Amino acid sequence: MKTALRITLAPVMLAIRLMLGLAAFITSIASSVLGISVSLFALLSVIEFFIGYWQNGIAFMVLAFLASPIGLPAIANLLLNLLDHLIGFFEGLVC
Repeated sequence: MKTALRITLAPVMLAIRLMLGLAAFITSIASSVLGISVSLFALLSVIEFFIGYWQNGIAFMVLAFLASPIGLPAIANLLLNLLDHLIGFFEGLVC
C-alpha cells in the first residue's frame, strides 16, 4: 500500500518541489531589483520632508520599508521556508 502511495505521489511532490524552486528564484531576483527602488523611495521621502509635505514623506518611508529586505521580501522568504518544511513533512510521511 505504501509503495503504491509513493509511486502515485512522486510526480506531485516533484512538481511541487520544482514550483518551490522557481518561486525562490523569482523571489531572489525581485528582491534584488527592489533594492534600487528602496534608495529612490528613501531619497524622495527626505526631499518631501525638507519641502514640507511630511505626509508624502511618511508615505515614501513606508514604501521604502515595504520594499526593503526586511519588508515584503522577508515575508516571502518566510513563506517559502514554511512551505519547504511542510513539503518535507509530507515527504517524510510518505517515505
